[in-house]
Amino acid sequence: MQPIGRKLKQKRESLGMTLVDLENKIKIQRKYIEMIERNDFASLPNPNYTVGFIEKYAKSVNLNAEKLIEEHQDELPDDYISAVEAKQHLNETQTIVKKDDQLIRQLIISLVGLILVISVVWLLSAKLLFKSTDNRWTAGNVNESRDVKVEAKEKSKAAAKKQEVKEKPVKPVKVVKTSVKYKSFDGSTLSYDVVTNERLVLKVKSSVPTWIQVNDDNEKRYAYQKVKDKTMTIDNKVKTVTLISGNSTDLQVWINDQKLDVPKTADSLITRTYQFAIESTD
Repeated sequence: MQPIGRKLKQKRESLGMTLVDLENKIKIQRKYIEMIERNDFASLPNPNYTVGFIEKYAKSVNLNAEKLIEEHQDELPDDYISAVEAKQHLNETQTIVKKDDQLIRQLIISLVGLILVISVVWLLSAKLLFKSTDNRWTAGNVNESRDVKVEAKEKSKAAAKKQEVKEKPVKPVKVVKTSVKYKSFDGSTLSYDVVTNERLVLKVKSSVPTWIQVNDDNEKRYAYQKVKDKTMTIDNKVKTVTLISGNSTDLQVWINDQKLDVPKTADSLITRTYQFAIESTD
């Protein structure tokens, strides 16, 4: 019996469908499609998601996905999640997030109302306690023997002498600044330009465990694991950093505490690739 990847490839080619056509149709990157056709499931960004990819592939070339997967069960990873299960899990997560947002809005409204009440009470109290009278304070009221004009003149002379003293030059303070600018999205890769004079810190956060892989242009790997919240400090003099995420559409990414903008066209991607071009101004 032919491997499942070869069956899918033969069916695709019999329909006259190219890898680019299939990539645009099922929104899975071409390199991952080629891995499926080679039965190289271990090289996928998230091997546990193999069955979900195969389901989408099979349906797009008019094959019975359930029957195909059942016939080739021994070729697939033991632990996997289907596309339907992933979608259901995502819907549950979004419902929880909406409820949390409503609670936060209610707390903010209550807090603003409390602040307004306190402000009004304070203003009314201040008006009653500090009501002005005609008994104005003057230096003479305290000590009639004081010569206020002489004291003011002496203070003025002391201030003039103090200004004549040369102050030591103050060393300019370095202003720490990072700029993150969204550049483009080609259907599979989100590109950003990063200009900074400080050490780069990459942070990812997700409501569910999400597989990530992070590498730089020096081939250093910072992560290859499932995470919900992880912060990574990038080496100095790195020019490019690549982040690949899978099995979640609600992953949030920060560069030096700046949250990335993700275009709406990429919202539905389960597997994403982020690429950061870094320019150091230090």
